[in-house]
Amino acid sequence: MRTRPSRWWMAAAPVAAVAMLAASGYRVPVFWYQSGQHHEIADGDAQEWVAVSERTSDAHGDLTRRYSVRLAGLGGESTAYEAGFGDEFTLADGMVARQVRLDFRADPDQPLKNCALTLVDDRGREYRVGHSFDAIGERITNCVPEETPGPSLTVFPSEKRGTLPRGELPRPEEWSVSPAIAAPKDARFVELRISFEDPDYVTLRLPR
Repeated sequence: MRTRPSRWWMAAAPVAAVAMLAASGYRVPVFWYQSGQHHEIADGDAQEWVAVSERTSDAHGDLTRRYSVRLAGLGGESTAYEAGFGDEFTLADGMVARQVRLDFRADPDQPLKNCALTLVDDRGREYRVGHSFDAIGERITNCVPEETPGPSLTVFPSEKRGTLPRGELPRPEEWSVSPAIAAPKDARFVELRISFEDPDYVTLRLPR
């Protein structure tokens, strides 16, 4: 003999569904805000020093990352590309590796590893190196010297901020880097974006 569902359950089901959708609707904008680059925190033109101050956090709580950066220009085109783990390979036809020449200034204790660099062309297409979702490979020293990259953000409360691995020298207060980004040979770039943590980024405009 079949039993009919109680009227209480039939009345509660729509309420539960609305509550579930409301909760999901609350999480969607939170996840969206933390995904991708859509919060410009500083901007400037090529050859211009841009001062950046951004909030972040580590195992000890909140802190402010401060640095200045200047886009010196884009280097030549090469068909050879070095991945994040040192492996070199030849790019597909029509693709080249463009060097991004950047100058930085920052105190040696500032954590500046793991930055992402994104070239944006005049069609809105983006070409990026850095961060773990980069298709070509993660590279933690895009924005710092290879031999003296400086400290990382602390992961454990027992760590002291600004601590370097044993034997590593402090990073200089001013340095230059030239990481490469793979992109189509015919792309015309209008800006470079620098990002340490989504959604924040810095815009450096290229001459048109």
